[in-house]
Amino acid sequence: MDIVTDTLSALWKVLAVGILLGAGLPALYALGLRSMNSGRTVNADGTVSGSTSAAGRAVGLVILAVVIAIALFGIVVIVWGKQIFGA
Repeated sequence: MDIVTDTLSALWKVLAVGILLGAGLPALYALGLRSMNSGRTVNADGTVSGSTSAAGRAVGLVILAVVIAIALFGIVVIVWGKQIFGA
């Protein structure tokens, strides 16, 4: 019975990280792009009018920097995980 409990314990952790990184990071990326484009509207003919706000661009850049940092951290863990964490 311990093997089933251990397996289910590990499974929910992997599932939670997969959902967080698989859906959370793309959602954050989209939010960053959306906030960088705040204040602009698309007209019926497809042209874009208005200008972006400085605050929207700043928030968008911070969000995109966080997404890039998380992605780079994931690459570092994959490549050098054993040396860093000593597993």
